[in-house]
Amino acid sequence: MQQEPFIGESLGKPNLSNVEQQLFEQQPVIGRVNRSIFWSVMLVALLVLGGITTLISKGAIAMAAAVPVPVTVTASSIKTTRFRLYPGISQADNTSPVAVNQLDGTLANLVITKIVPLPVIGNVTVTLKAGQNTPVSTTGLTTDLAGLSSDSATFGGQAVSSNANGNAFEIDAQSATLNNITINAPYMIANSMTLPGLSLSVK
Repeated sequence: MQQEPFIGESLGKPNLSNVEQQLFEQQPVIGRVNRSIFWSVMLVALLVLGGITTLISKGAIAMAAAVPVPVTVTASSIKTTRFRLYPGISQADNTSPVAVNQLDGTLANLVITKIVPLPVIGNVTVTLKAGQNTPVSTTGLTTDLAGLSSDSATFGGQAVSSNANGNAFEIDAQSATLNNITINAPYMIANSMTLPGLSLSVK
């Protein structure tokens, strides 16, 4: 009598190479990440996204939190309904002497520029533009002025005083107009700021 072959024998021995290949294909592929590039890209992304999500709310930018980063601000004109200027210490480091400016008003062709040095990539320039057609409006804008230049300035209802509100020297005006202005600011804060035509670029 011929013996029936064992089931295992009829199927033959498993092909181990195929099994190993299938297991290998099922395993997740593990790659390597360049940490310096990863964190540089993440920093830029967080800078942009954090700035947008923190500042923009229903078409208005509410700078409730301080922005202690040196920026360059330019505008074709600034028209204020309340202007105040006095010497002080920058809130960015609490050591640098600055002229503190507070105002409510509008800014035409506003451009805010910040240069961020990053490892590997180098310097990254973040530029915010607004108010090309409709001026930017702001309330409670407080700026630490490390430097300021303007082609012309006109003040209405101007008053110069000493020892005002604890300041050794202070200039107040009911209105002011400054044209083609450039400001170097280590610190800015505002109660609110509407930014029509807002655009942001990173280079």
